[in-house]
Amino acid sequence: MSTLERPARVGTDLAALRRATLRPRDGAANVGRVLLAHATLLAWFWLGYWYLPAAVYIPCSLFVCVVHQRAMSEWIHEGAHRNIVANARANDAVGNALAGVWFMLPVDVYRASHFAHHRAAGFFTTDDPETTFLGVRSRRSFKRALLEDLTGITMVRQYRRFRVNQTTTRGASALRLCFAVVLLGVAALAFLIGRVDAVVLYYGTLVTLYPMLNRLRTYGQHVVLEPSAPPVLAGSTVSRTIDAGWWDRLVWTSPRLLYHFEHHRHPFLPWRALSSICERADDANVYTRSRLGVLRGMYAGLPEREPVT
Repeated sequence: MSTLERPARVGTDLAALRRATLRPRDGAANVGRVLLAHATLLAWFWLGYWYLPAAVYIPCSLFVCVVHQRAMSEWIHEGAHRNIVANARANDAVGNALAGVWFMLPVDVYRASHFAHHRAAGFFTTDDPETTFLGVRSRRSFKRALLEDLTGITMVRQYRRFRVNQTTTRGASALRLCFAVVLLGVAALAFLIGRVDAVVLYYGTLVTLYPMLNRLRTYGQHVVLEPSAPPVLAGSTVSRTIDAGWWDRLVWTSPRLLYHFEHHRHPFLPWRALSSICERADDANVYTRSRLGVLRGMYAGLPEREPVT
């Protein structure tokens, strides 16, 4: 059964469900979660630097950074859907100030791209700006794509994509300039106190490890897997919920982005609402508890080299 065929739960008042799961206290809790992520990152850079040897501090910092970046990307995503707080203007302000600034990505700019992703008839095609450059057709091109992630090429492509959206989004250029000033100020402060390592580790991770994490996360969410058939990327209509335990929630998708099948059916619902309507399904293209199984199945089904057309 494809994503587009599964019926919605009967008897659910979706508008009421949104109101019930995006109350003022829910918005305050969302803001608190973002601030807690920032506090954890700063505490790590302070305590880890002083109390751990470099051989432990550096690799562990890469992990802490990519988890923080995963969290910020999810909050930018929630902001794009106006699901951080109920008020639309306050939602964008909070999303920009607390999450978008880390990526130099205004919520409005991401919204333009992300809504095109939701409107696309199929993923990993030119109709979908979010997944078109993630398409692979062989194991060789998959490995090459991972290398491009780790060398920063993918991040450059992402930046160019958002630059196009920026030219059509009101006030985006000025806001991005503000982000740049803030980040330059943080870098200058880090230099003055002798902690340039934090900036290098965070943004070095952002342009290398994070794109790879995002790629594999997207494959898990959207690639079609069928028994005894090659995986389908181009034209896929699958949006998959992967609930693979606490480690998966920490590294790959927290509850903010975990319920992906439900999210694509009801994109205006905040994450708390999606968790309440999630139902387990026997169809692995709808629901699974194994991200590794999805990625393994995808890789195993790819031909070694590009198919001849």
